[in-house]
Amino acid sequence: MEKQLEGLKEYLSQKKEEIKDKKNTKFISVASGKGGVGKTNFTVNFAYVLANIFNKKVLLIDADIGLGNVHILLRLPLVKSLKEVLNGKSLEDNIVNIKNFDVLPGFSGFEKLSEIESANIDKLIDQIEKVSKNYDYVLIDTSAGITDEVVNFIRSSDKSFIITTPEPTAITDAYALIKTMIKIYNYSDFDIVVNMCKSREEGIEVFEKINNSSVKFLETNLRFAGFLPFSEELRRSVLERKLITENFPKNNYTKYLIEIVKEELNIPSEKKEDSFWGKFLSFFKK
Repeated sequence: MEKQLEGLKEYLSQKKEEIKDKKNTKFISVASGKGGVGKTNFTVNFAYVLANIFNKKVLLIDADIGLGNVHILLRLPLVKSLKEVLNGKSLEDNIVNIKNFDVLPGFSGFEKLSEIESANIDKLIDQIEKVSKNYDYVLIDTSAGITDEVVNFIRSSDKSFIITTPEPTAITDAYALIKTMIKIYNYSDFDIVVNMCKSREEGIEVFEKINNSSVKFLETNLRFAGFLPFSEELRRSVLERKLITENFPKNNYTKYLIEIVKEELNIPSEKKEDSFWGKFLSFFKK
C-alpha cells in the first residue's frame, strides 16, 4: 500500500503541469494536524462557494480513507463512493453532482483489510488525471494527522489549506504537520485558516504563533488565508446536515469564508472596513 500511495504522489506530480496546460485545473488539499477543527466542513462549504457564487467547476474528493464523512454533511447515500473506485470501478460512474458541484464521496470503516490492500491505486490515478480536465478546481479533503495518504496528497497539490483552531493542541499539531512537510518533503505551499475564533484578533494571534515558529525554526514564511468565527448557526447547520453557506448567507462564517475564496481567486475585497486586514495580509505575501 505504501508503494502504491507513493506511486499516486509521483504520478500526480508528473501530470500536474501537463493537466494545467490543457485546462487551468488547480489541485488543493485541505488538511489539519488533528481532528475536530472543522476541516471537512470548511472544504464542503469552500466547494459550495466556488461553484455557486463564483461559477467554478469543482470536484470534491473525500480522501479520508475509511473515515470519510463528506457524504454525511451533504446527505448523500453511499451508493457511490471512493471505495468502489479503489476496488477498480470507474471514477466517473461514482461521481455525484449535488448543490452545483461534483463529489466523489468517501466511506466509513472497512469490512476486511483486503479492501485497502487490493485497492487499484494505478487506475485511480489515471482516472483522476482524465476527470480533472473537466474542472477548475479539484479539492481533496484529506484525513487528519500525518499519514502516508495525507503526505502524498499534499505533495501532489498546487497548494494546501491547513485548518487549525485557537486550541493549543490544534496549534501544536498543525505546526507538526507543516514542519514534517517542510523538513522531510521540502513542501511549503501552505495557506493557514484559523477556525472557531472569538475575534479577528484571535485569528491573527494564532497565525502569528505558527508563523513565528515556522520562520524561526523552518526559515519559511507561511501565508494567512484568513480566520473563521465560532458560530452557533454553523453548529446547528452541522447537526441538521445543512451547509451554512447555503442556508445562512448573511452569517459571519459565510461572509469570511467568501473572503477566503476571493483571496484564492485574487478578487479584491469590496469591504472598506477590511482595508487594514488587506494590508496586514499583504505583508505575508511578500
